[in-house]
Amino acid sequence: MFSNSFMSIPDATIVKAINTDGVFCAPAALTENFLNSIREDVARTDHGLNRNWVSPVYTRDQLFLCHMFAVSRSFVKFSTHPRFFELFDQILGSDYRLKAHRYYETYSGHHMQWHTDNKRDNEFVQVSGVIVIAYISDVEDGEFQFVRGSQNWSGEKGYSDYTDQFVEQNCHNDILSFKGPKGTLIIYDTYGIHRAKPVKKRNFVRKSIHFDVNGGMEASEPLLINPEYFDNLDERTKRYLGFGQSSGLKLYPQTDLSTMPSTKHREILWYFVDRLGKKIARAPAKLFT
Repeated sequence: MFSNSFMSIPDATIVKAINTDGVFCAPAALTENFLNSIREDVARTDHGLNRNWVSPVYTRDQLFLCHMFAVSRSFVKFSTHPRFFELFDQILGSDYRLKAHRYYETYSGHHMQWHTDNKRDNEFVQVSGVIVIAYISDVEDGEFQFVRGSQNWSGEKGYSDYTDQFVEQNCHNDILSFKGPKGTLIIYDTYGIHRAKPVKKRNFVRKSIHFDVNGGMEASEPLLINPEYFDNLDERTKRYLGFGQSSGLKLYPQTDLSTMPSTKHREILWYFVDRLGKKIARAPAKLFT
C-alpha cells in the first residue's frame, strides 16, 4: 500500500509540517497495486438504473462515490491504517472519529471556493481535524492548493469560505500548490484555507480519494460498511468509525437528477429510447404467442 519512501519518513517530520505549515505532502507515497485496486473497486460501481447496490453520484462538474467502506477493501485498509492512527494520536489526541470519506473526480470548469473544513452541514464550528487526500491520477493541473500557516488564524474569522480576492490580496505569497504524480499523499489541518485550483482545459479529470477525521466523537456522515473487509475489528477502530454513535450529519453532496451534467441526461434519455424501441419491436411477436 505505502511506498518505502513514505514509511521511512518519521512521524515527527509529518506532525511538525502540519503544526507549522498546516500541510504535509509526500509524492508517490502509494503503490501502483493500491491505486489499481481503488480504480477497479470504483469501476465495479458504475451507474445502473434500478440497480440494487452502491453507485456514484454527480454534481454538475464532479463525481462522488461516498460509500467506499461498502465497496473497497483497499480503501478500508488505507483509511484505518495504523500509521494514520499514530499520526492522529499525536495531532488530535486520543479521541477522534472518521467524519467523512469519498472517492471523487473533478472535471473541467469546476471552480472551488477557498474554504476551511472545520464545519458541520456547512455551518462553521470550532473543532480540530485532519484530512487525508491521495491522487489516484497524475495531477499536472487542478491541483490541491493550501494557504501556508492559515490554520493558525482562520478560526478567529468565524466563517469557512474565502473569496479569491481575499486570498490573492492577503495570502498570495503563502499559496502552496501541490502538483504531483498519482499516489501523492497530502495531509492537512482542517482549519487551513485550501481549494482545488480551477481548470478550464476541456476533457480534464482529476481522480482522488479523501477522508476527514475530526477531534472528538460528536458527529459524522452516515457510514455503510461491508463487514467482510475487516479482519480484526478492534475497539479502537470501532470508536474511530463511530459504532454505537449517532451520525448526525447529512451525506455530502446532496444530489438528485437536477445535479447531473447534461451529458448524463442524454445517456438516460437514450437508455429509455433504446428500451422502448426493443419493447415495440417485440410487441408483434407477442400477439401470436
